Amino acid sequence: MAEVEEKASSTSERLREEYRRHVQSQISHDLVDTISMLEQHQVELLQLCDQLKQAKKQVTDSASDTKATINAVFEEFIAAVNETVNDRRQKLLGEVQQMEDEALGPLDQCERILESRVREAAERLEQGKRLEKHGGVMAKDTVMRFQEEAGAMTNLPEVPVLCAVPCISVEFPTDPTLIEEVREVIEQAGNVSRMGPVQITNIVERPGALLVTWEEVDEDVSDDGLEFCLQCSNTGATDPHTALFHTKYRGPDYSFLLRDLKSGESYLLRVASRREGSRSFGPWSLTQSAVTTIPHFRWQEDGCSGWSMADEGRLATKVTSDLEVLHSKGPLITPGTSVLFKVVSGGVGCSDEGLGLCCRPVTGPEQLLLPGTLFLSAQGCVFLDGVSRVTRLPAIQEGSQVSFAVEKVSSTKVRVYIESQDKQVTYEWAVPDVQEGLYFVATFGEPKWRISVH
Repeated sequence: MAEVEEKASSTSERLREEYRRHVQSQISHDLVDTISMLEQHQVELLQLCDQLKQAKKQVTDSASDTKATINAVFEEFIAAVNETVNDRRQKLLGEVQQMEDEALGPLDQCERILESRVREAAERLEQGKRLEKHGGVMAKDTVMRFQEEAGAMTNLPEVPVLCAVPCISVEFPTDPTLIEEVREVIEQAGNVSRMGPVQITNIVERPGALLVTWEEVDEDVSDDGLEFCLQCSNTGATDPHTALFHTKYRGPDYSFLLRDLKSGESYLLRVASRREGSRSFGPWSLTQSAVTTIPHFRWQEDGCSGWSMADEGRLATKVTSDLEVLHSKGPLITPGTSVLFKVVSGGVGCSDEGLGLCCRPVTGPEQLLLPGTLFLSAQGCVFLDGVSRVTRLPAIQEGSQVSFAVEKVSSTKVRVYIESQDKQVTYEWAVPDVQEGLYFVATFGEPKWRISVH
């Protein structure tokens, strides 16, 4: 009996020890989880602190920049107003002076004549008084000569009446007064906004390009008659204040594809809008930094002796007279992308020459008129899977720009938009696998042709 009790006691002690170790292990595990959770929470709090600092910095920096802009504009305005006011004052004073000088000239001459006649009359009067005083002893001929000379002085010189001479004055507007008009103009100058009325909403990477989309953030503003301006800076600057921006697009569209960008290089983007009739664009949007990591479109350089490449594989120049098909470097055209062909130089193309897309590489020009190809001939004819379509596009020649844009319809069908010289056609095209991508191709014979792809 004692042995059984001792064995039961030992088992109970072992179970208690195992439970104690289990509880201790669970506590340690829970503590590690809690510490890890607190560390993650601390990281998130620090990220929020950094986000808050950036938000405050954006407010203070934008407010400081706006204050500086306001001060600079009004200092320039004040200087311009002062200069204009002084110029106008001097011009008006000059006109008054000119009128005064022109009017006083004849009057001064008349005054000199009158003064001379007054002196002459005084002298004759004095002479007459002397003759009168000595009249008893004066000879008769002397008196008669005096009377004759005095009689000749009775005619008076002509002096203009007041209504015939200038009475110079100036007129300023009284209703409203000039000061009221200036004050009204000043009160309408400037419009402070919490946020630019248009903002960049999405930037999507494309091969050697960025698709930038924007929209109006003020819901109360109608989008009728709006024009947008997209600017880009690729000077390597990260500060929008020191970056040198260039206009890349101006028009009514809400998106634009920025082409010919270097892969891996950072670009600063901003957009502004203006209403129809406005002379200048409004405030800029928040500056966005973007980069494309997808290499730009390029031609296949290997195994194509009839073409030579330049501009990092974008520009192909025909160097022989052999009619040879030039392919892209792989199936680069996927749904959501577009390719733009620029004909830098060229001649008169034939029906078996042109540009297009294909599901797989072809070995000769004749295969561009077989299933699996979409071909635009140099004469403007479109062939879909080898079948000629009714609609014709402008002929491909020097200076032409032809684009193929592809969007997904289903897993085995795409919709292709072909645009040439502002004329566009659309086709739905059955392809084996949309996700595998398409090749873009070109085939021309004469060495005159130079085709750039973007």
